Amino acid sequence: MQKKKVALALQGGGAHGAFAWGVADRLLEDGRFDIEGVSGTSAGGMNAASIIQGLIKGGTEGARATLKDYWRSMSELSKKISPYSLNPIDKANKYYNLDHSLGFLMMGKLQEHFSPYDLNPSNKNPFGDFVKGFFDFATIRESTERRIFLGTTHVKSGKIKIFTNKDICSDVLMASACLPFMFQAVQVDGEYYWDGGFIANPAIFPLISECSTSDIIVVQLTKTYREELPKTKADIVDRLKEITYNGCLVREMRAIYFITKLIDDGKIKEGTMKRMNMHMIKNEDSFKNLNLSSALNTDWDFLMMLHNEGRKAADRWINDHYDDVGSKTHKLDDGLFKDFVS
Repeated sequence: MQKKKVALALQGGGAHGAFAWGVADRLLEDGRFDIEGVSGTSAGGMNAASIIQGLIKGGTEGARATLKDYWRSMSELSKKISPYSLNPIDKANKYYNLDHSLGFLMMGKLQEHFSPYDLNPSNKNPFGDFVKGFFDFATIRESTERRIFLGTTHVKSGKIKIFTNKDICSDVLMASACLPFMFQAVQVDGEYYWDGGFIANPAIFPLISECSTSDIIVVQLTKTYREELPKTKADIVDRLKEITYNGCLVREMRAIYFITKLIDDGKIKEGTMKRMNMHMIKNEDSFKNLNLSSALNTDWDFLMMLHNEGRKAADRWINDHYDDVGSKTHKLDDGLFKDFVS
């Protein structure tokens, strides 16, 4: 069986990245996709590193196993060190938001007045130690067949910085996930970086220029559209964060739509620019009752719920759109782009 070559673009979103884990797990299980490259930010970067490392060392089943091992190990570590946890009543009622969590409320108050440099002057980070021990960075660095692209924000310039296989190390991976109100900026080669989600969530352009495939599957975690008007302070803050985290994706998708339309209308000479087939897997219903506080919830039951939702979303996408992948006659899908260009 000849596999269809694809690239994945994985949004960040903390614990919500377990949804993308489920999507990737189902795509790998299907067996008909050859994942050439993965671009990721924050939790998307952790998923990307797990997929690439697993593929290099053990093929599709290796990637599935590495993803599961990462999320399980991360959940176990968080149980020991994280101040954020569900109270027993919320857990029993499957209310996964942390807005009733004493630890979440206390940390929120502290972060209003103190920076990570105040709260953690010695910059101790057990999660960073875990990342350093979990991933085989030497193996990923040596690979030229499986490509990884990690988005970060360069603190001084505010510009995007993409790290690739040759650059990858624990500091690079931690830089991609460095939320500035929670962690001190991460230094890589003398420069400081924050979470890439502010400037690339995820970055699509490296997959276009550096991968041979013309098919990119975007896994979106953050809602593009909300029907209700946010009125409480918490809802307003959440909506502003959603708009910020989706801003770069919206701009890239609009650019891809514009170029694709020019190609399809014959206004660009064939072969001058690479025509991309864009695909999107998301399920906003899975996040309907979740606010952004749940992105800090690493309870295993919650992660597994999101994983299962991701698998179901990927399964529906495979059933509906598998034939679109790799098709030279693939049409510009206005339905896919409507959230970005309308």
